Amino acid sequence: MKLSDYIAQFLVEKGITEVFGYQGTMIAHLVDSFSHTPGIRSHSSYHEQGAAFAACGYAQMSGGCACAYATSGPGAVNLLSGIAEAYFDSLPVIFFTGQLNTYEYSGIEGLRQQGFQEIDILSMAKPVTKYAVQIRDPEQIVRELNLAYEIAMDGRRGPVLLDLPMNIQRAQITQTDFDPEPQAGALLCAEGGSGSKAALEEEKAVLCIRKALRTSSRPVIMLGNGMNEQGARDLLSFARELQIPVVTSVPACCVMASDDPLNFGCIGGAYGHRKANMIAGAKSDLLLCFGISLCTRQIGTKMKEFAREAALIRIDIDEANLKRRIHESGQEDCFPADANRVAEALRGLMEKPDQEKDPWNEKGRFHEWFEAACVIREELDGVDREDPERRPNRAVESISGLLADARGIGVDVGQHMVWTYQSFRHHEGQKLLFSGGHGAMGYGLPAAVGAYYACKAPVACICGDGAFQMNLQELQWVVREQIPIRIIVMNNQSLGMIRHLQRDYFSDCYEGTSPEGGFTSASFTRIAEAYGIRAGAVDLAEAPEGGLAEAFSLLKEKGPVLLEIRMDPGTYAYPKTCLGEPIYNQQPYVPRDIFERLMEL
Repeated sequence: MKLSDYIAQFLVEKGITEVFGYQGTMIAHLVDSFSHTPGIRSHSSYHEQGAAFAACGYAQMSGGCACAYATSGPGAVNLLSGIAEAYFDSLPVIFFTGQLNTYEYSGIEGLRQQGFQEIDILSMAKPVTKYAVQIRDPEQIVRELNLAYEIAMDGRRGPVLLDLPMNIQRAQITQTDFDPEPQAGALLCAEGGSGSKAALEEEKAVLCIRKALRTSSRPVIMLGNGMNEQGARDLLSFARELQIPVVTSVPACCVMASDDPLNFGCIGGAYGHRKANMIAGAKSDLLLCFGISLCTRQIGTKMKEFAREAALIRIDIDEANLKRRIHESGQEDCFPADANRVAEALRGLMEKPDQEKDPWNEKGRFHEWFEAACVIREELDGVDREDPERRPNRAVESISGLLADARGIGVDVGQHMVWTYQSFRHHEGQKLLFSGGHGAMGYGLPAAVGAYYACKAPVACICGDGAFQMNLQELQWVVREQIPIRIIVMNNQSLGMIRHLQRDYFSDCYEGTSPEGGFTSASFTRIAEAYGIRAGAVDLAEAPEGGLAEAFSLLKEKGPVLLEIRMDPGTYAYPKTCLGEPIYNQQPYVPRDIFERLMEL
């Protein structure tokens, strides 16, 4: 059997039916195998980064493993940003790179390049992959591919890379198993693997939570991207039973609908929801943290100031995350365990009748605290609703009503990302797809394309003018395959988030972010029309405040369509935490009487 045919059939066996990449000489055998293997389709991007981001969007949307490929040299290097995205956001993606024939390697130490378009992609990719290997013997492929898949899916998920010399791709192999060898499990190098130690940590975490809830009066659950869909459902069932407020990280914001009574918003050191920042950062006496890193982007740079009066219980499958201590010992209990399994155990305890008399899960015990949290939510949301600076937020809220049928919404990086997670009213089953830890501009459009192949339903993307110009060549992909996507470009003719920083700290010197500093943006409606996409533009300043949905009526079309929303360059994202301030006291500041009253609740 031809080795590249084996790879294609292996992917089908694992349920990976859509793959993304860009053709090239050194990957041609694999792409050819995709073309004649039943059950799998290869989709060509117009830049390898677009293929990598599409695979990430596919993994985010499906919850399963994805695949992307590129040729050697520059093609392989162009995958790296997508590989890093998969690594930081725990996305299982198998990346294949083509490579020089093995017989072309000289063995000369110190030689800068072995041959045309050769590069040591393994050394580049290893810091941002769970596993990376070059196949030098054809008979390695069965073991290595099975092992790579298992590593990608095990523990804290993430990307793997197989580098395939061209002569290896076309080689014949005799062993063609689609299951890992018995000893493969022992070689898994994923973080927090299963076993007796992990099970013990899970039991200890459950006991610690039960003990803490006996004495707590103001608990909050913090839910992060480390939770899968079932784990999130179990945890929310537990929270609903006890009436415990839930806040999430930004990437996990869609685990519950926007209007869910348990939903108290996204935590954020700079641009998080006021309600989440105050409830978790100032009001709680116990934070139950499930699969959330508590990095500075979430809780602010003054980590010791976060939730000073609260005890922390942290469950994370990645033990390294737990080494980032927030509080002094005695205030913080950390468990290197699968947060999803702990959530399952907690839900199971709530269903056991013999637990009814245990005070830790007495129904209605946290009702008074929950009602206080609801008051905080309503008051702080009201402050933001009255803020004239938040017109972009109201625009995003109107857009969300027109995208109710969109299953996946790719969200790019910039101010529009903030406006989206703050104000997009998502419903159950809808997913906002972010580049979280990596924060890669250019992510939104290809991620939405990848999401479409995972759900086979209408999708959308929300971009800024700076981010959209990173990968707008993928519009040709949209047109070629007539993907039902609605694209929103929020164009303020600047890199708004950095411009805001420059206003505050660089004396209004807008170098590299505005027209006067050498940055300009194109007419996106004309670009879309050149690709053959229906397009329209709206000036936000001229659109009637109460009729934004009508102004955005183009989005009622099923797509592909593009709506450009033009804004003033000085349009900024609020609320925002200023340097040195606690995250629960953001600009524009809440009126003092309201702030003090809420802090006393």
